[in-house]
Amino acid sequence: MGAAMGQGEGEGGQVVELILKHFGTLRDPRVERTRRHALLNVLVIALCGVIAGADGWKQLALFARTRAGWFATFLEIPHGVPSADTFRRVFCALRPQAFEACFRSWVQAMAETLRQEVVAVDGKSVRGALGKALTGSPLHLVHVWATQQRLLLAQAAVQGAPGEVKAIPELLALLDLKGAVVTVDANGCTAQVAQAVVRAEADYVLCLKGNRGPLHAYVQDLFAPVREGQARARVDSHSRTEEEGHGRHEVRTAWAIALQLEACPASASKWPKLKTAVMLRRERTQGGKTQVQWHYYLTSLPPKARKLARIIRTHWGVENGLHWSLDVCLGEDSRRIRDHNGAQNFALLSRMALTALRRESTEKPGVPSRRKLAGWDNDYLLRVLMAVFTGL
Repeated sequence: MGAAMGQGEGEGGQVVELILKHFGTLRDPRVERTRRHALLNVLVIALCGVIAGADGWKQLALFARTRAGWFATFLEIPHGVPSADTFRRVFCALRPQAFEACFRSWVQAMAETLRQEVVAVDGKSVRGALGKALTGSPLHLVHVWATQQRLLLAQAAVQGAPGEVKAIPELLALLDLKGAVVTVDANGCTAQVAQAVVRAEADYVLCLKGNRGPLHAYVQDLFAPVREGQARARVDSHSRTEEEGHGRHEVRTAWAIALQLEACPASASKWPKLKTAVMLRRERTQGGKTQVQWHYYLTSLPPKARKLARIIRTHWGVENGLHWSLDVCLGEDSRRIRDHNGAQNFALLSRMALTALRRESTEKPGVPSRRKLAGWDNDYLLRVLMAVFTGL
């Protein structure tokens, strides 16, 4: 990355050293003779800018200008701070796969063990990025999310939801998932994903829909007596939970049946350690209207309905814990970056910023207020960085 440390001592320099530890292997995509700003400087300033509320190349440059004196205390910036064009050129040229590899190194140093933790795999479209300028499709990212730690473990860009099928096994192979329970929605309900989870020495709970053809039809028939209310319908366990809040009343009922693999369609033989089928009924009443949904799942876990229902519900923590926060707290859904690499790399900066803001625990207000405070107070911004880079 080249020399970037300034003469200043203290926490700023310490943070830069720790960022270099995890991101120092990034190859600078620029021609050496034309570089005016070290790659590490660009990365550090951009991360600080996103934490403090900057969104896009122009806002990063504006933030950098207003903090130039502060950055000079711990970075070597003989040519001043980067311009908007410099931020754009660097992040559009930087290989996202290399940036993501460094991100995983950083996260893995921060993460606790994943044993018994639900690890949710889910996709998200960055609706403002790419669409109008390129193919008409937004940037689509698949995420691997540790639900209890509220920590993004990995991400990859794919060609829409169908592209998740190939990307998920590749992402899982990069992570230490031993003892975890991996949950995936219907796009990733494939034998290949189940095989990747088992290779990682983890268990799976995969949402089963009609795209699995004979296997889906078999599970539907298996639970048909239950749906029809037959008194002697075969089930191994069932559970029921009832909740009220936010103006709605919700009842979730789950049934689990141990599978007899010799009776299943031939395709089931490709699913390693397949043990159980689950049916979940969700009844939601809000504003006097009631909706009922039925869902089916395949899992390598035993037929314990209460535990499985809890795992299934936990999966959707990725929506509130990650996707909603990125859109509402960091404005991702309205971001306009038309270059594919640039959009993907800025998305990763946003995820790093969200992680840092959440890990700083001395301030009680939520992420939006913490971003504002980081924009107003250099000491607090440094505290946010210290929360995720010291002790790693």
